[in-house]
Amino acid sequence: MSESLFQQFVIILSFSLLGVLVLRRLRTASIVAYMVVGAIIGPSAIGWINEPEQFSFLAEFGVVFLLFALGLEFNPRKMLGMRFAVFYVGGFQVLSCTALFYLSVSLWGASPAEALMIAGALALSSTAIVTRELGNNGQIHSVHGQLSIGVLLFQDLVAVVFLVLVPVLGSGEDTAIGPALAEAGINAAIVVSILLAVGYWLLPHIYKEVAKSQSSEIFLLTTLVIVMLAAWLTHAFHLSMTLGAFVIGMMLGEGPMKYQIESDIRPFRDILLGLFFVTIGMSINLELLLEFWPRLLMFTAILILVKFLAVSAVVKILGHSGRDALTVGFDLAQAGEFGLALLALALSNGVVPADQASFITLIAIFSMMLSPVLIRHGTALGQRLLPGNGSETEVPGLPAKMNNHVIIAGYGRLGSLLAEFLESNGISYVAIDFNIDLVHSARKQGKPVVYGDNNDLDLLQHCHLAEARLIVLTFKSLSEGKRAINRIRSFHKDIPIIVRCQEHSHYEELISLGANRVIPEVLESSLIITRQMLQLLDIREDEVDQQVADYLGSLKIKGLE
Repeated sequence: MSESLFQQFVIILSFSLLGVLVLRRLRTASIVAYMVVGAIIGPSAIGWINEPEQFSFLAEFGVVFLLFALGLEFNPRKMLGMRFAVFYVGGFQVLSCTALFYLSVSLWGASPAEALMIAGALALSSTAIVTRELGNNGQIHSVHGQLSIGVLLFQDLVAVVFLVLVPVLGSGEDTAIGPALAEAGINAAIVVSILLAVGYWLLPHIYKEVAKSQSSEIFLLTTLVIVMLAAWLTHAFHLSMTLGAFVIGMMLGEGPMKYQIESDIRPFRDILLGLFFVTIGMSINLELLLEFWPRLLMFTAILILVKFLAVSAVVKILGHSGRDALTVGFDLAQAGEFGLALLALALSNGVVPADQASFITLIAIFSMMLSPVLIRHGTALGQRLLPGNGSETEVPGLPAKMNNHVIIAGYGRLGSLLAEFLESNGISYVAIDFNIDLVHSARKQGKPVVYGDNNDLDLLQHCHLAEARLIVLTFKSLSEGKRAINRIRSFHKDIPIIVRCQEHSHYEELISLGANRVIPEVLESSLIITRQMLQLLDIREDEVDQQVADYLGSLKIKGLE
């Protein structure tokens, strides 16, 4: 990386941080903040970034990691169950929107090739925005969330078809369309088959070996390499990198390490996704915006309204409730990043003139900037217009909702014993452990045990920490226990915490950090042996209990008397 490129990268990150901090105070979505920052530092305004295309390939990995994280939420069986949403709802949505926009743009005076590319670009919605907002709102697994995701997946497949068509239409060789599409279809089948085979037969063994190292660094590096290899494979076959990331994520979505993988990948996803939206903002032509802003706003409103009505009608006609239809319409009413890529490629191949491409790009960006507001309030508006029962969510591996359960951090000798007593008393629990063999064994027995780092707050939140009744930390390392208590208390001030430590000398420190009960490990076995010894010496049981209680009182160990 050259020095100038590094300086530009620092400028992008610095202004992104500043923009997000400022605009979030104004209750503006971070996605919009990134776009505004891109427009300000881009070539049309200040001009500190003169060639934003230098960062486009790196920025695309934000969408790659986003689709990988989305794939983790959908295992193959669930995808088969979603085939209605993917192919029927998605197919009818793309066909109807493309036809409407094709007719409109043709009446505007565009040639058939221009009209097809513009219509295709506007028919596609933003996978990055929709999935991120649905995830932030906890709606990924709702009915409207799954319908929206299904449509987006179909759109991503259609985007490949449009991208194949662009150079063909640019060359004017109509006879080349059939072979080009056939080649793309064959490539997609080969790549998906390879990734499914790797995900089913190879990845579980790789992660099992990596997990045995109990190294967070190696675990994270493994995930990064796997995602990038999957993206590289699809890119090598002239397909979207996001397709490979989604498929490989889907294959990992049913395993016990899902939550740890998702937690590890999140920082990379969020930073690169922010960079992606900054690059979109850099493509805004401010001169065109200042000259035609009333017309741009009008066409943006028309685009959102047409897509909202078309999507809602398709979902309703295909048998879903009116409320879900309205909500999906709000979710998918914007243009998307693949549409922008399609316009850029059509411009470079001479299919769409520069003035038309710039105008349509601004309309698409405006719709994307308004999209977070529509998605956040669309559900509430749909409920108000058409009241009905909400859909329950379902998170693979754990129940969607848990209350008054116990979280056991560490499923070793003590953790498994605690789980057994909780089961016998009808109390639900979730256990976390870093030993992959132990996790696999427990899951085969139907135990709610997940793989991961007990110190990971994101992982604990996946285990419904906010609704838990109690958490038990069975660490042997004092430093691990201290980190875990600090992180839990930063999120949940009141939840009772029991900690098993190695030495009694750790007691006061752990109590001061927020633990409610601290039980030294050495004391456990010592007291058991002491009780057995006294009982075998014919000391009455009530006297044994009293002596143990007096001893514990002298040590100031609360909760064991």
